[in-house]
Amino acid sequence: MSGPANRRGFLRGLTTLPLVGGSVALIGAPSAVAKPVTPGMIATYMAWLHYEQRAIQSSVGMREGTFIPCVNPGSSYHFPRDFDMDRFGLEAQLRAPLVLSTVGCPLTSVEAEDMWAKSFPTMNSGVGL
Repeated sequence: MSGPANRRGFLRGLTTLPLVGGSVALIGAPSAVAKPVTPGMIATYMAWLHYEQRAIQSSVGMREGTFIPCVNPGSSYHFPRDFDMDRFGLEAQLRAPLVLSTVGCPLTSVEAEDMWAKSFPTMNSGVGL
C-alpha cells in the first residue's frame, strides 16, 4: 500500500481538491535549511525580527515604545528548565535561515556580509545539538 504508485495516486488526487486561498499546501514541519549561518544572515534576521515586532505592535494599536507580553507560550519557549546560554544563542542562530526562507526574505547580501563580518561572529555549526 505504500509503493510509489500509491504515493503518485495520492499526489495526483491533490489536484482535485478545492482550492482555499488559491493553492494547496502540504503541511509539514521543516527542520533545517542547508545554509551556513553567516554574520550578514544574523544581521538580516535581527532586522527582520525587529521590523516584524514593530509591524505586530502597530497592528494592535501600539505606535510607540516596546511592550512584550510575557504570560504566554512564546515567552517561556526560550527559557526551559534546563536553560543553557550557549545553546540558547546557537539555537536562535540556527533558526535564522529557516525563518527567513519561510517568509521569503533574502538570507543575506554581499553588502550585509561586508558590513557585519566583524560585528556578528557566528557560533559553531550546531553539530551535536
